[in-house]
Amino acid sequence: MTTTMLNAAAALAEEVDAKAIVSFIDPVAFTCDIPVIWVQDLQLDVLRDLTMHDILEISERHLHDAAVQIYISQKYESGKVVGVFPYAILIYDINQEKEFISVKEFDDIVPRDVMTAVLQLALEIAVEGREGRSIGTAFILGNTEEINAHSHSAIINPYQGHRKEVRDITNRNNWESVKEFAQLDGVFVVDATGSIQSAGRYIDVRGDDLSLPHGMGGRHRATASLTRIIPAVGVTISESGGMVRVFRNGECWLTVRSDVRIKN
Repeated sequence: MTTTMLNAAAALAEEVDAKAIVSFIDPVAFTCDIPVIWVQDLQLDVLRDLTMHDILEISERHLHDAAVQIYISQKYESGKVVGVFPYAILIYDINQEKEFISVKEFDDIVPRDVMTAVLQLALEIAVEGREGRSIGTAFILGNTEEINAHSHSAIINPYQGHRKEVRDITNRNNWESVKEFAQLDGVFVVDATGSIQSAGRYIDVRGDDLSLPHGMGGRHRATASLTRIIPAVGVTISESGGMVRVFRNGECWLTVRSDVRIKN
Protein backbone atom coordinates (compact mmCIF):
# COMPACT_ATOMS: atom_id res chain seq x y z
CA MET A 1 0.00 0.00 0.00
CA THR A 2 2.78 2.44 0.93
CA THR A 3 4.71 1.90 -2.28
CA THR A 4 1.52 2.15 -4.32
CA MET A 5 0.69 5.54 -2.78
CA LEU A 6 4.23 6.79 -3.31
CA ASN A 7 4.25 5.67 -6.95
CA ALA A 8 0.95 7.43 -7.52
CA ALA A 9 2.27 10.58 -5.84
CA ALA A 10 5.42 10.46 -7.97
CA ALA A 11 3.38 10.19 -11.16
CA LEU A 12 1.21 13.14 -10.10
CA ALA A 13 4.25 15.18 -9.05
CA GLU A 14 5.83 14.66 -12.46
CA GLU A 15 2.59 15.62 -14.20
CA VAL A 16 2.22 18.92 -12.30
CA ASP A 17 5.98 19.64 -12.29
CA ALA A 18 6.15 19.63 -8.48
CA LYS A 19 9.26 20.72 -6.61
CA ALA A 20 8.98 17.86 -4.10
CA ILE A 21 6.90 15.03 -2.70
CA VAL A 22 6.02 15.35 0.98
CA SER A 23 5.39 11.94 2.52
CA PHE A 24 3.29 11.58 5.64
CA ILE A 25 3.55 7.79 5.59
CA ASP A 26 6.23 5.58 7.13
CA PRO A 27 9.56 5.86 5.27
CA VAL A 28 10.40 3.02 2.93
CA ALA A 29 13.08 2.41 0.32
CA PHE A 30 11.82 4.50 -2.58
CA THR A 31 13.61 6.16 -5.49
CA CYS A 32 12.22 8.98 -7.56
CA ASP A 33 13.58 11.75 -9.78
CA ILE A 34 11.66 14.27 -7.67
CA PRO A 35 12.98 14.92 -4.12
CA VAL A 36 11.02 13.13 -1.38
CA ILE A 37 10.71 14.92 1.96
CA TRP A 38 9.63 12.72 4.86
CA VAL A 39 7.55 14.06 7.74
CA GLN A 40 8.54 12.48 11.03
CA ASP A 41 6.86 11.77 14.36
CA LEU A 42 3.36 12.56 13.15
CA GLN A 43 0.77 9.97 14.18
CA LEU A 44 -1.96 9.69 11.55
CA ASP A 45 -3.58 6.44 12.69
CA VAL A 46 -6.57 8.41 13.97
CA LEU A 47 -7.50 9.29 10.39
CA ARG A 48 -8.91 5.83 9.76
CA ASP A 49 -11.80 6.53 12.14
CA LEU A 50 -12.83 9.80 10.47
CA THR A 51 -15.04 10.66 7.53
CA MET A 52 -13.40 11.38 4.18
CA HIS A 53 -14.28 15.06 4.55
CA ASP A 54 -12.46 15.22 7.91
CA ILE A 55 -9.51 13.25 6.53
CA LEU A 56 -9.07 15.72 3.67
CA GLU A 57 -9.42 18.73 5.99
CA ILE A 58 -6.78 17.45 8.42
CA SER A 59 -4.49 16.36 5.58
CA GLU A 60 -4.71 19.80 3.96
CA ARG A 61 -3.80 21.46 7.26
CA HIS A 62 -0.83 19.14 7.80
CA LEU A 63 0.40 19.71 4.25
CA HIS A 64 0.16 23.46 4.71
CA ASP A 65 2.20 23.27 7.93
CA ALA A 66 4.79 21.08 6.22
CA ALA A 67 4.95 23.41 3.21
CA VAL A 68 5.72 26.37 5.47
CA GLN A 69 8.60 24.45 7.06
CA ILE A 70 9.85 23.30 3.66
CA TYR A 71 9.82 26.90 2.50
CA ILE A 72 11.72 28.01 5.58
CA SER A 73 14.33 25.25 5.38
CA GLN A 74 14.67 24.82 1.63
CA LYS A 75 13.86 28.39 0.55
CA TYR A 76 11.14 27.36 -1.90
CA GLU A 77 9.38 30.59 -2.78
CA SER A 78 7.12 29.21 -5.47
CA GLY A 79 5.91 26.04 -7.13
CA LYS A 80 3.94 22.99 -6.10
CA VAL A 81 4.52 20.12 -3.68
CA VAL A 82 2.57 16.87 -3.62
CA GLY A 83 1.57 15.48 -0.23
CA VAL A 84 1.02 11.75 0.14
CA PHE A 85 -0.97 10.44 3.12
CA PRO A 86 -2.20 6.94 4.04
CA TYR A 87 -5.60 7.77 2.54
CA ALA A 88 -5.10 10.73 0.22
CA ILE A 89 -2.78 12.53 -2.22
CA LEU A 90 -2.95 16.33 -2.34
CA ILE A 91 -1.33 19.15 -4.32
CA TYR A 92 -0.18 22.30 -2.53
CA ASP A 93 0.66 25.42 -4.55
CA ILE A 94 2.83 27.87 -2.62
CA ASN A 95 1.92 30.68 -5.04
CA GLN A 96 -1.83 30.30 -4.69
CA GLU A 97 -2.38 29.32 -1.07
CA LYS A 98 -3.83 32.47 0.46
CA GLU A 99 -2.75 31.54 4.00
CA PHE A 100 0.88 31.08 3.02
CA ILE A 101 3.02 34.05 4.04
CA SER A 102 6.65 33.98 3.04
CA VAL A 103 9.60 35.64 4.72
CA LYS A 104 9.80 38.23 1.94
CA GLU A 105 6.76 39.87 3.58
CA PHE A 106 9.19 41.26 6.18
CA ASP A 107 11.96 42.47 3.85
CA ASP A 108 11.37 46.13 4.70
CA ILE A 109 12.29 45.46 8.34
CA VAL A 110 14.70 42.52 8.31
CA PRO A 111 16.65 40.82 5.48
CA ARG A 112 15.38 37.48 4.26
CA ASP A 113 18.40 35.48 5.41
CA VAL A 114 18.04 36.82 8.95
CA MET A 115 14.31 36.14 9.07
CA THR A 116 14.82 32.62 7.75
CA ALA A 117 17.55 31.89 10.29
CA VAL A 118 15.39 33.09 13.20
CA LEU A 119 12.48 30.91 12.07
CA GLN A 120 14.70 27.86 11.65
CA LEU A 121 16.20 28.42 15.09
CA ALA A 122 12.78 29.01 16.64
CA LEU A 123 11.53 25.70 15.23
CA GLU A 124 14.53 23.87 16.66
CA ILE A 125 13.88 25.39 20.09
CA ALA A 126 10.21 24.42 19.83
CA VAL A 127 11.07 20.83 18.92
CA GLU A 128 14.09 20.23 21.17
CA GLY A 129 13.34 22.30 24.24
CA ARG A 130 16.20 22.28 26.74
CA GLU A 131 17.31 19.67 29.24
CA GLY A 132 14.27 17.51 28.56
CA ARG A 133 11.63 20.19 28.99
CA SER A 134 9.73 22.54 26.71
CA ILE A 135 10.70 26.20 26.80
CA GLY A 136 9.17 29.39 25.47
CA THR A 137 10.92 32.53 24.33
CA ALA A 138 10.70 35.32 21.75
CA PHE A 139 12.87 37.24 19.29
CA ILE A 140 12.26 40.90 18.44
CA LEU A 141 13.83 41.96 15.15
CA GLY A 142 14.25 45.58 14.12
CA ASN A 143 15.88 48.83 15.16
CA THR A 144 17.67 48.20 18.46
CA GLU A 145 17.24 51.73 19.79
CA GLU A 146 13.48 51.67 19.22
CA ILE A 147 13.13 48.23 20.78
CA ASN A 148 15.22 49.21 23.81
CA ALA A 149 13.10 52.34 24.29
CA HIS A 150 10.13 50.08 25.01
CA SER A 151 11.87 47.38 27.02
CA HIS A 152 14.26 46.91 29.91
CA SER A 153 16.72 44.32 31.16
CA ALA A 154 16.54 42.82 34.63
CA ILE A 155 19.74 40.80 34.18
CA ILE A 156 23.23 41.44 32.92
CA ASN A 157 23.14 41.25 29.13
CA PRO A 158 24.94 37.99 28.23
CA TYR A 159 25.80 39.33 24.76
CA GLN A 160 27.27 42.66 25.82
CA GLY A 161 30.91 43.09 24.82
CA HIS A 162 31.10 39.96 22.67
CA ARG A 163 32.45 39.97 19.12
CA LYS A 164 29.97 40.36 16.29
CA GLU A 165 30.90 36.94 14.92
CA VAL A 166 29.55 35.14 18.00
CA ARG A 167 26.37 37.24 17.96
CA ASP A 168 25.48 36.48 14.33
CA ILE A 169 22.17 34.62 14.37
CA THR A 170 22.60 33.47 10.76
CA ASN A 171 25.59 31.38 11.86
CA ARG A 172 24.42 27.98 13.09
CA ASN A 173 27.55 27.66 15.21
CA ASN A 174 26.05 30.29 17.52
CA TRP A 175 22.70 28.57 17.99
CA GLU A 176 23.65 26.41 20.97
CA SER A 177 24.35 29.46 23.09
CA VAL A 178 21.05 31.01 21.96
CA LYS A 179 19.21 27.83 22.99
CA GLU A 180 20.91 28.00 26.38
CA PHE A 181 19.95 31.66 26.93
CA ALA A 182 16.39 30.89 25.70
CA GLN A 183 15.75 29.45 29.17
CA LEU A 184 15.96 32.97 30.60
CA ASP A 185 12.84 35.06 31.05
CA GLY A 186 12.44 37.85 28.55
CA VAL A 187 13.18 38.17 24.84
CA PHE A 188 16.11 38.33 22.45
CA VAL A 189 16.74 41.56 20.55
CA VAL A 190 18.15 41.10 17.05
CA ASP A 191 19.08 44.00 14.77
CA ALA A 192 18.57 44.17 11.01
CA THR A 193 22.02 42.73 10.33
CA GLY A 194 21.23 39.58 12.28
CA SER A 195 23.40 40.54 15.23
CA ILE A 196 21.95 39.51 18.61
CA GLN A 197 22.13 42.62 20.77
CA SER A 198 20.72 41.25 24.01
CA ALA A 199 18.82 38.46 25.74
CA GLY A 200 16.52 38.49 28.74
CA ARG A 201 14.84 41.82 28.00
CA TYR A 202 11.34 42.58 29.23
CA ILE A 203 8.87 44.40 27.00
CA ASP A 204 7.25 47.44 28.60
CA VAL A 205 4.13 47.52 26.47
CA ARG A 206 0.70 46.33 27.52
CA GLY A 207 -1.46 44.31 25.17
CA ASP A 208 -4.82 44.30 26.94
CA ASP A 209 -6.66 45.83 23.99
CA LEU A 210 -5.21 43.54 21.34
CA SER A 211 -7.47 41.17 19.46
CA LEU A 212 -5.48 37.93 19.44
CA PRO A 213 -6.61 34.30 19.23
CA HIS A 214 -7.64 32.73 22.51
CA GLY A 215 -4.90 31.07 24.53
CA MET A 216 -2.00 33.40 23.77
CA GLY A 217 -0.16 34.37 26.94
CA GLY A 218 1.68 37.44 28.14
CA ARG A 219 4.78 36.89 25.99
CA HIS A 220 2.69 36.79 22.83
CA ARG A 221 0.65 39.85 23.78
CA ALA A 222 3.69 41.89 24.73
CA THR A 223 5.46 40.93 21.51
CA ALA A 224 2.41 41.73 19.38
CA SER A 225 1.92 45.05 21.19
CA LEU A 226 5.51 46.12 20.55
CA THR A 227 5.20 45.37 16.82
CA ARG A 228 2.10 47.55 16.74
CA ILE A 229 3.85 50.69 17.96
CA ILE A 230 7.23 50.34 16.20
CA PRO A 231 8.32 48.76 12.89
CA ALA A 232 9.51 45.43 14.25
CA VAL A 233 8.89 41.72 13.73
CA GLY A 234 8.30 39.40 16.68
CA VAL A 235 8.83 35.64 16.63
CA THR A 236 7.52 33.70 19.61
CA ILE A 237 7.82 30.06 20.71
CA SER A 238 5.06 28.70 22.95
CA GLU A 239 6.19 26.68 25.92
CA SER A 240 2.95 24.71 25.69
CA GLY A 241 2.23 23.29 22.28
CA GLY A 242 5.48 24.32 20.61
CA MET A 243 3.82 26.80 18.25
CA VAL A 244 6.05 29.30 16.46
CA ARG A 245 4.25 32.54 15.64
CA VAL A 246 5.31 35.66 13.74
CA PHE A 247 3.85 39.05 14.68
CA ARG A 248 3.80 42.32 12.82
CA ASN A 249 1.64 45.45 13.19
CA GLY A 250 0.09 43.96 16.31
CA GLU A 251 -1.23 40.91 14.46
CA CYS A 252 -0.23 37.27 14.10
CA TRP A 253 0.92 36.89 10.49
CA LEU A 254 2.14 33.32 10.55
CA THR A 255 1.80 30.22 12.73
CA VAL A 256 4.03 27.18 12.32
CA ARG A 257 3.33 23.94 14.19
CA SER A 258 6.44 22.18 15.41
CA ASP A 259 4.73 18.77 15.67
CA VAL A 260 4.73 18.59 11.86
CA ARG A 261 8.46 18.02 11.47
CA ILE A 262 10.28 17.40 8.23
CA LYS A 263 13.45 15.36 8.12
CA ASN A 264 16.48 17.34 7.05
